[in-house]
Amino acid sequence: MKIEYDPPKKRQPVFALFKLIIRPFVRRPRVVVLGEKLQDGCMYIANHANKMGPMIYSMFLPVYHVKWGASQMLGSYKERFYYLRDVLYIQKNGSPHALASFRAFFEAFFSAFVYKGMKMLPTYPDGRLARTVKKTAELLARDIAVMIFPEDSKNGYEEQPQSFFPGFVLAAKTYAKQQGRDIPMRPVYYHKRKRLIAVGEAVTLSSLPSQKKEDVAEELRLRVNGLCERILSGEFDKIK
Repeated sequence: MKIEYDPPKKRQPVFALFKLIIRPFVRRPRVVVLGEKLQDGCMYIANHANKMGPMIYSMFLPVYHVKWGASQMLGSYKERFYYLRDVLYIQKNGSPHALASFRAFFEAFFSAFVYKGMKMLPTYPDGRLARTVKKTAELLARDIAVMIFPEDSKNGYEEQPQSFFPGFVLAAKTYAKQQGRDIPMRPVYYHKRKRLIAVGEAVTLSSLPSQKKEDVAEELRLRVNGLCERILSGEFDKIK
């Protein structure tokens, strides 16, 4: 299957139907935005919050955005099945093989439509990531927001991610080189139990003490985890 590098149109009938089906089973989270209002042409650096995080952001974060997502989920049925079974369920969630196979068998049928509906841009663990970085810079230049989940989740999703991959920093640097200005980057955190999405204030490459990609990735990780800590402290409980 050919993998598309342009984001799907805003209207996705199949995804709209899927949202209607699952909406009664999903409780709406509150959205707290710190600082200026949500922006187009911005990089949102978010926690994945296990399987449902990207879906929750698509349904309830009120800004149109394209997300980075595993390329396998935009591939053939076989690619989607093995990714869901071996990576998502067995590797990251510790599911028994039989249960993982059962869930992946059914989910692989409709997951391609869901992924397209969530506006996914394929990412890779190798040199092909350069294409994703290039397309991301193009989208940002068109004032389309991009959401990236950079946490290293090979051993499972954690409440507070312990490491961020720095690929998103390459996109920010590519944009800055092409446009002559920095792209704002905003930390985002979704907490399932608290039913709350928090969006932090924007930072830019030039505002940080180091532009080394590993240092930028670490700074954004700390800011994402900082939102988690503030959610758990109850700081946002009275904010409407």
